Amino acid sequence: MAFHIAPCTDHEWEKAIVLLKRVYIGENYTSNEAGDAFMRREILEAGGTLLLAQDTEGAILGAVLILPPDGGLVQVSQVGEAEFRVLAVAPEARGAGVGEALVRACITQAKSIGAKAIVLWSQPTMLNAHRLYERLGFDRVPERDQADGRGFTRMVFRLNW
Repeated sequence: MAFHIAPCTDHEWEKAIVLLKRVYIGENYTSNEAGDAFMRREILEAGGTLLLAQDTEGAILGAVLILPPDGGLVQVSQVGEAEFRVLAVAPEARGAGVGEALVRACITQAKSIGAKAIVLWSQPTMLNAHRLYERLGFDRVPERDQADGRGFTRMVFRLNW
């Protein structure tokens, strides 16, 4: 499957949001209310750069939000670290290297801004994503995990260079 990675453009935002909601809400990683509140162009665009994986026909296969170190959507990064969030790959594109390419693009961007590492958080049930992060050299950083007391835990992963 041929695809390329590029920042989201004006005319792609609506389709990108549909994909994010399809994955996160549709696969029960977040509630309708939380997804609708967070997965909006004005919030994501103000928080970072949404990178898209698109096939040769322009279909969006995946998306990820890379955050600047001092961005308003940062949740787990510390000084010198970049962070990315909401990695999503369309079910029909899984296993084709889309997620890996998006994560590698985040790593490249983090290095280009002088970050010394990149971090992310994941949910305990996102096992396929955990395998991807480990394969790419990320380490679990359980001492930085965040639990909300209601059973939701952010599992932190970090890649140093």
